Amino acid sequence: MLELSRRALQRPQEQVGNPLWTTAEELESELSDWEVPPEETLFVDEIDGEVVGFAGVEISPGFDHADLFGPLVAPSHRGQKLGSMLLEAAIERAENRSAHRVVGAVGARNATGQLLLERAGFAPSGNATAVFRLSEADHRRVESGPEQLTVRPGTPADLDATMKLYRECFPDGSFPESAWLAGLEQGAVYIGEAEGAARAVVNIDAPDRWIYHLGVTESERDRGIGAYVLSEALAGYWGSHPGETLGLSVHADNLPALRLYRRQGFAPLLVLQAFELPL
Repeated sequence: MLELSRRALQRPQEQVGNPLWTTAEELESELSDWEVPPEETLFVDEIDGEVVGFAGVEISPGFDHADLFGPLVAPSHRGQKLGSMLLEAAIERAENRSAHRVVGAVGARNATGQLLLERAGFAPSGNATAVFRLSEADHRRVESGPEQLTVRPGTPADLDATMKLYRECFPDGSFPESAWLAGLEQGAVYIGEAEGAARAVVNIDAPDRWIYHLGVTESERDRGIGAYVLSEALAGYWGSHPGETLGLSVHADNLPALRLYRRQGFAPLLVLQAFELPL
């Protein structure tokens, strides 16, 4: 599975949105956090002891959708409809687990992958997104922020303020309140605060090694708050997870966000088109 993931990442014509594993540690970390175990939702095709393809879905309680992983198939076994069969099995498992939709993505240059999803009933969803990665060694820290702004890990007592910011900044977001509460309990949510009020929020998921939802309240934008909160959150995260590489995704046409991430050292990895299948 790891070799198939690495191969897809290295070839634009084979890229998919999930998985993005480059090391065994990344694979094990992400799968260990699945609330529905991968043994129940991830399908592997094996021939003579060799993994030749896999696909599956991550299904999290509280979410109305399932996230598609793959399908990825070894070059030596393509043309045998293995990808279609694995995709069908993943969709069926999502239906059996009462997901309302399946969300997937493929590389912008992966024409075969796009056709595979469209034949299964998926339709493009939204604009293309750019995926970036950042290692601790490459982080260019923002040394100072706006006056009186502090950044700290959130606690469950911050749930109301966090949800208010999330709904303002991401009106179409699908993260349920239960997921935010879990993040606050785990210390994964960082709050940018000034004069006793939350001004910005960012969520760094440790098992996924992924940065979610950097948001700044509208009245405080264009003051450097987002850049400073992200930088301080990263420094705090790496204090307890040294050396890890983190990823994030952003709309490919969001130029201010692209500039913010590049200034802090984020390197582009791939461009994806999202697809969605209602169930």
